[in-house]
Amino acid sequence: MTEYDSDLVTRFLHEYQDRGMMKWNGFYLSDHTSKFNKMAKSDQKNRERSHSEQMENTEINAVINQAIVKKLAVVIELNSRTLDNEIPEFIEGKITGFLGNELFIGQEGVALDEIYSIKIKKQ
Repeated sequence: MTEYDSDLVTRFLHEYQDRGMMKWNGFYLSDHTSKFNKMAKSDQKNRERSHSEQMENTEINAVINQAIVKKLAVVIELNSRTLDNEIPEFIEGKITGFLGNELFIGQEGVALDEIYSIKIKKQ
């Protein structure tokens, strides 16, 4: 059995400086790294998204009518921006309904006056 040295313990407690979180900075799991990379790609994609040419109401109505009659999927660009001043993701899908001033793509409702541009989705 080794002998207890109180001076050594006291000196250790006063002189030792733990590096704290610095020693953990290099320990990223591959899951974390891939998630960070995915988030970075998504952020980059959001920053690079841009509007096509703004459409008139008559053009918008013509595309909506064509999509409904031919049962085609559409891509809708909204006339808004996020808090970070980025263009929100485009809404894609088939038109499932129409109620008053609102167009439904799947379960999502879009006000007609919020549509910046609408196109038939390329197959």
